[in-house]
Amino acid sequence: MKKLVLFLLILLSLVGCGSGSTSNPVTRDNVTQEDVVDRYAIDYLSNKSYIFSAINPDTRELSYQSLERFDLIFVGYDLYNSSSTNDYTDILARAIPGIYTHMLMYIGKDSDGFAYAVEINSTENQSYTLGLDGLNIDGNLFVYCLGADFAQQECPEDRYIHGLEKYDYMWAKQLVPDLKKSLFENEAELISTIKQHLINEFPSQIPFHIGPETKITKVIPLVDDGLKNGADCTAYIVSLFEEVAEVCLDDVRINAAEGTAYYLDDPIGQETIIPEEYNIFSEGDLYFSEVLTTYGYSFVDNFPRKTSCPDSREVVGIPLPDLVFNSPSLMDVPTVE
Repeated sequence: MKKLVLFLLILLSLVGCGSGSTSNPVTRDNVTQEDVVDRYAIDYLSNKSYIFSAINPDTRELSYQSLERFDLIFVGYDLYNSSSTNDYTDILARAIPGIYTHMLMYIGKDSDGFAYAVEINSTENQSYTLGLDGLNIDGNLFVYCLGADFAQQECPEDRYIHGLEKYDYMWAKQLVPDLKKSLFENEAELISTIKQHLINEFPSQIPFHIGPETKITKVIPLVDDGLKNGADCTAYIVSLFEEVAEVCLDDVRINAAEGTAYYLDDPIGQETIIPEEYNIFSEGDLYFSEVLTTYGYSFVDNFPRKTSCPDSREVVGIPLPDLVFNSPSLMDVPTVE
């Protein structure tokens, strides 16, 4: 079980989102990276557009996109020509369905013109605990400094463990006009909620339950409880929209049957492996598909959860970055020369 937990921990760490005081009052005219990252002064960020240096997944060419507050940034790896030298990049690219494996949300600029996003990600010295309530990992909500327009200037301090430079693809999208309008009608509450989550070190949560009983029951339930007990990078943003702004995105979740089909039937999913050092089932590397077949484990859906959206929809399954990217609730962000 310990090896399985470590393997899952590695996957999540790759995905893969205190307060202080200052001698001078923070305003929109003087807010800095230190204020934003250390004191969570995100409410003083200006709602200005940011020219994001994106990498088109179709052409691998650099493009510039003009982002507005609450636009979403999606990142992922090239399965066959990745620039990353991390051995687990290949595993992650296959283990999470789709091109994109992580996402962030743009929230504004400081007084020096540096842009910021929020994300759920792992901590620097990530560890795990396995208790009666299941597997818990070290990770939480962070503010990420994206740099200046056109990537002309890097942030004053590079304080990030998981920089965007490790990804092969980076592309942004925005919500369709009616949903975007609903977000901005709740702009103050969204920013206030994010700030409080940052202060409280809102925790990451793996999207499935692994507990002491798992090797006995051989059941792996999916987990999506909104913002109640934590969230992964995708679930945080999706749930934030649902619970604070009553904005639901369409077709962003994968259920247990679809997840199982990915590992058993999809050519890429079939290639997902558990490396030997984390394999508790046999010697050598083991395909994850064998865990679901030879060793008899199975995913099961979480209980339906009712949202606060106008249609009072119930949701089942877990959100994935690539599904959000391809959701009909999103549209392209304008490019600039």
